[in-house]
Amino acid sequence: MAGLATAWELSRGDWRRRFTSITVFQRGWRLGGKGASSRGDHGRIEEHGLHVLLGYYDATFELLREVYAELDRGVTDPECPIRTWRDAFEPAPDVGLADASDGEWSHFVTRFSTDDRLPGEPGAADAPVRPIDLAVRAARLLVDFHGGLDDRGGAYLSASRVPRRPGIDPLARAVAHTALGAVLEVLERMAAAASRFGVSPRLTGALAAWRSGVRRLVAGDPAVRRTWQLVDLVATNLIGMAADGILVDGDYRKLDHLDYREWLASHGASTDTVDSPIVRGMYDLTFAYEGGDRRRPRFSAGLGLELAQRMLFDFKGAIFWRMRAGMGEAVFAPLYQVLARRGVGFEFFHRLDEVVVEGRAVTALRFTRQADPVDGYDPLIRIGGLPAWPNRPLASRLSADPGDDLEDHGSLARVGSRTLRRGTDFDVAVLAVSVGMVPHVAPTLIGSDPRWRSMVENLGTVATRSAQLWLRSSESELGWAGPVGVTLSGFGDTFDTWASMSHLLAVEDWPESDAPRSLAYLCGAMGDAEEEASVRDSLERFLDEEVGFLWPRAVDAGGFRWKELWDDQDRDGSDRLEAQYHRANLDPSDRYVQSLPGSGRFRIAPGDTGIDGLVVAGDWTACGLDAGCVEAATRSGRLAARAVRNRCDP
Repeated sequence: MAGLATAWELSRGDWRRRFTSITVFQRGWRLGGKGASSRGDHGRIEEHGLHVLLGYYDATFELLREVYAELDRGVTDPECPIRTWRDAFEPAPDVGLADASDGEWSHFVTRFSTDDRLPGEPGAADAPVRPIDLAVRAARLLVDFHGGLDDRGGAYLSASRVPRRPGIDPLARAVAHTALGAVLEVLERMAAAASRFGVSPRLTGALAAWRSGVRRLVAGDPAVRRTWQLVDLVATNLIGMAADGILVDGDYRKLDHLDYREWLASHGASTDTVDSPIVRGMYDLTFAYEGGDRRRPRFSAGLGLELAQRMLFDFKGAIFWRMRAGMGEAVFAPLYQVLARRGVGFEFFHRLDEVVVEGRAVTALRFTRQADPVDGYDPLIRIGGLPAWPNRPLASRLSADPGDDLEDHGSLARVGSRTLRRGTDFDVAVLAVSVGMVPHVAPTLIGSDPRWRSMVENLGTVATRSAQLWLRSSESELGWAGPVGVTLSGFGDTFDTWASMSHLLAVEDWPESDAPRSLAYLCGAMGDAEEEASVRDSLERFLDEEVGFLWPRAVDAGGFRWKELWDDQDRDGSDRLEAQYHRANLDPSDRYVQSLPGSGRFRIAPGDTGIDGLVVAGDWTACGLDAGCVEAATRSGRLAARAVRNRCDP
């Protein structure tokens, strides 16, 4: 995304008055990097992992709104089912978290309030949030959180053992639960202060008795317990931000060196809160486990606070926006089409082998040519009228079939080599690979420049696992009682996030007589020592041993009912997993960049590489948002384009 965002910004207007050419070199046959998707058998969407856009992704939405407006499919491609950005993206307000109690998993879903605002309005990125907006959003969040206790509401709480009282207003329930949580919070803080300052034993004993009584009330109802955890989390964040001066200067970066969980504990958060579903869900959604080891949760405290503020209080329209097709169709095909129309060149099947650096300047780029197109290469196909990427190169448009492993760094596909020389073939190179690839393509630079070496050594990356399951039963038939279209996180040790993606079946190409009825996406972090085969094994274990808390009717005494998986070959048992899509994102280009404590200061800004002729772009750069996400990639692309202009202008 970062490289394409760079090309988008550079190709605005009459760009040929400034540049001779703009060319994108791409390994393999499709665009998108970690966001790439393609179509396989039955036109099914095959993704690198789970992708949603958050409601505060203003830079990303602004770019996509411009792309769809310029593409103008209503005129240029009226048969296409996705013509506008509103066709491509829809609000996804239902977000769930999982909780473990007494050895059993439960879950609760919050339906976040939506509003009439739309993300991507010009100038919306990083606009300050007014105090009145914060207050309104905080009140809405409280009511949203408790809406799941109301049978009449759209959200849902699965684990409460307390009978729901019909007719009790969610606001009244929210106020009552929050008041009880606030009482416990005050007692906890007073007890800690009494212990610290040596208050009389009589008062200490009284506080302990009061706290014990309130604790019993809170512990007896999961809804109240979770409310108290929310109260404790909010109170701790405010107390900590005040103590550390964040409320005054808004500088989250001063906390970058601390882990968020450790920071919470240092400002008095309870162990229950530090280990709560809310905090765990934050770590799961950002794959925040050093080396992929769930025993080593590590996430920058400053970024945690910043993202919480953006995610909960600065979203437009909805907290999440999901795509109505694969990311390849919703994002990268339209981008490719408009960029090609603008005259941007694309050289597919070029694997970057080395950025040649001599002294303090880039002098050449060396590529392996993986395939030879015949009369150019049109990379897109049509599925249901929608431009899409195939799941392997289109051999009919190439001189020979190169195979389908071209996206692996160790691919042996080769028809030749190509060297681009600075001053002859290019003036400025934008390195838009993932940070995991930098040691492989720029070893000389890392070996000679301490700043680049420190960046590579300190920016952690993690492998991820993902799976897509096509099922013969609907979600309700599987036993899911919550809302359709939910994203739920915070469970399990392998796959910890599930997204209901059944809406995508409508844009796939299944036989009417035997089509799947639901589609599930799963993902999670992967340990450094794990291998690709472990994804299938972990998926089998997850379905056999853990999925029952999500889909209770999909399991019986023998484990998962494997016939629930759609399989046109009707294989037996877990062999039906062969008909699903699962992958281990182990390749250096596929690894997710983490936001480990203290790592932010090692990021390199797009225009501050210290190397003449070289600009960088990616969610791993210093772009104002130190997070692995498409918004950071888009922002980085904007900064990279600015740096290129500055270097090329006389």
